[in-house]
Amino acid sequence: MPTLVVRHPDGSETEHELSGELKIGRQEGQNDLVLAEGGVSRRHSRFVVEGGKVMVEDVGSANGTFVDGQRITGMTVLTPKSQVVLGDYELRLKAAAGPRATGVRKQVKPSDEGPDPLAAGDAPMPRSATRAMPAVKRPAPGAGGSSALAKRPRPGSPGAAPAGEGNEGLVLKGLTGPWANKKYPVKGKLLVGRQAPATVLLDDDSVSRKHAEVEQTPEGAVLRDLGSANGTLVNGEPMGTQPVALQPGDIITFGMVEVEVEGSVGASNLPVRRGRDVPTRRGTGAEAAPEADAPAAAGGVPASRKRLLVVAASVVGLLLVAGIVKSTQGGGASKGNTTAKKGPPPPSPAEQVQEMLSSCRSYSSTEMGSEPDWTKAEVACSKALDIDPINSEANTLMRRIKLEKESAGYFDQGQKALGRLKEDEALDFFKKIPKESSYFRRAKPKVQEAVAQVMKRSEDDCKRYLRDGQWAPAVQRCGRYMGFACQKMTREDLEPPIGFTLVLDKGKRLGRTEWRPKNKLYLDFLNARQRVEPNAAPWRCPVSDIFFEDEAAPDPKKLVEEVFKQRFPNKFMVAAMMDYWAGRGNEAFVTLQKLRSNYELAQYHVEADKLLTDVSNVDQLFKIGQGHLQNEDVEKAAEPLLEALDVDKRLMADQVDSRPSFYKRNIQQDMASKAIARGKYWDERGDQRRACRIWKLGFRFYAGNTDLNSQVGRCSTRALKAFKAAESCADLDAVMDLAVKGDGLEEKVAAMKTENGC
Repeated sequence: MPTLVVRHPDGSETEHELSGELKIGRQEGQNDLVLAEGGVSRRHSRFVVEGGKVMVEDVGSANGTFVDGQRITGMTVLTPKSQVVLGDYELRLKAAAGPRATGVRKQVKPSDEGPDPLAAGDAPMPRSATRAMPAVKRPAPGAGGSSALAKRPRPGSPGAAPAGEGNEGLVLKGLTGPWANKKYPVKGKLLVGRQAPATVLLDDDSVSRKHAEVEQTPEGAVLRDLGSANGTLVNGEPMGTQPVALQPGDIITFGMVEVEVEGSVGASNLPVRRGRDVPTRRGTGAEAAPEADAPAAAGGVPASRKRLLVVAASVVGLLLVAGIVKSTQGGGASKGNTTAKKGPPPPSPAEQVQEMLSSCRSYSSTEMGSEPDWTKAEVACSKALDIDPINSEANTLMRRIKLEKESAGYFDQGQKALGRLKEDEALDFFKKIPKESSYFRRAKPKVQEAVAQVMKRSEDDCKRYLRDGQWAPAVQRCGRYMGFACQKMTREDLEPPIGFTLVLDKGKRLGRTEWRPKNKLYLDFLNARQRVEPNAAPWRCPVSDIFFEDEAAPDPKKLVEEVFKQRFPNKFMVAAMMDYWAGRGNEAFVTLQKLRSNYELAQYHVEADKLLTDVSNVDQLFKIGQGHLQNEDVEKAAEPLLEALDVDKRLMADQVDSRPSFYKRNIQQDMASKAIARGKYWDERGDQRRACRIWKLGFRFYAGNTDLNSQVGRCSTRALKAFKAAESCADLDAVMDLAVKGDGLEEKVAAMKTENGC
């Protein structure tokens, strides 16, 4: 008799004999095998043994059933090597001759305790498909138990690929959901994200639009997080903002999607997140210390001492060269001026406050589409208030940050509860989000979906308990249903008017000053409540803003479509422009080609040709610009992206600003965010002119980012100081790199150049 082996999210296993049919799902009473953890529907799938074959079928689950990485749509035959994934569970067949069990879990040994004692002929256990959440708590040293992720083989363990095997390079292999067993070779630079232009497309809500990148460098394979909302983990450890070198056997988690590193990579000087005893940029692990102090083979001098001597000699040489250069330049430049040139004065308290406020606004900004960092924003504003406790902007920002930080916590907890299919728990978190918070609108659509499911379940339970006379459970479930249903009811439907008396007896004829609810289920609920608590206070509707349904707002998509229908006489043109507006340039191109190949519609061919050219140009220019931005070259990206915006303006016409296309939105946001980062990079290295050129370039694309506005304002202040200190034509050229259009310095510089004959 075949046996089904189930690997649970915690790494343990259970075995179940298959005979006839085995139903699997989350709901007790409706399934033969209950799997109650993440990603499993109430009725998920069924296994059937028929004619000596074992088959599996999905029965309409939300997340699907996957066999060898492919989502199945019908009855699928399994082999002993087949891997079946249901949510966070992995299942496989075991030969009938193996040891039998009755559903009791057995714990899988970690990889460092030796090979897994599988029976002869058994296939090796596939890796867990457990989704990693953004916040990961690392177990304390010596703590009992370990996560399923920790059981995966680390580099150098028996499960990792030997360095000498297969030098075809590094490969990312999917482990989770629809990406299981898919491979992505790393050649050059791979962008990982939820949308194009990502090379590794992971269409999952936990993955950011541009999540991370993997690059093959001369020093080895390197992973970088690109400021993703849910973060990137390496072997279960958050990697932060620093690049991390990769090794075969590493498990990378993008949001909740896991991939494994396969192949071979070269050595790297970058930090490798392997555990507490591994050298990183912040220190040296315990295991590396003995090697560092090992004596050299020749002469018996320790290697660390040799390196120290070399470094010391280099430093002394550099100081000597610097002294010679300084004395040479100083002698030719000063000529009688014996006073040493002083460095720039330290920033004033007012400037320090503005610096801190700029950081605070940047971290708390939602303009760029990325998740704000409320903790860093709070730290920056606190520093500003330490200098100026009565600063009105800092106090206003701090109040907003505290509100949003608390709301972000409720929003994250609600999302996690929804992911575990606990809608009741999710609603309890969501209703704590105040209406003033930006997370209120984000939670609203999730709340409406969860409310519909909770109301359906609680209404069914309410009616069943009332019918069976189980008053206490009826009060609890009916109260849950009425707590949502009453949001749409008027006060006259819920409470007696002033001067009227509440009557719950259905058979009694009402008097002139007596009132009874018209809603039958509400009346039954009040009767059950009176039976359980005769002296209870009158029931009141628990009003919550987040449960109210908003009045139907106009759908932007429909508005855009109506305008296109007025502009273009043919339905193919309208469909193509809708695809373009949504960022589907390839689909728009194909639709216009269909129109162009239909000679019965020859009167539209000229206009179709123009649209074909413009749509293709925007799509190609957008991809070229995105490529330059991925390489951190903001200045080179500006030219193709500006040209793309010019063509986009022609295509979108009057809607270009009111309802911008996918291309315009992303060009503006990406250029502004990259300009902020690259400008700060050059500013920290003392190149203020280049920093300001980049900031002004980003400001030209998008002026709605508060941090970018602040940086451009700093450039204007610097330009004014440089103008006052200018003594030559070259100095005036430097002023123009700092000056901002509209600050009046351009005219002053032009007048001074004319006056000095520059």
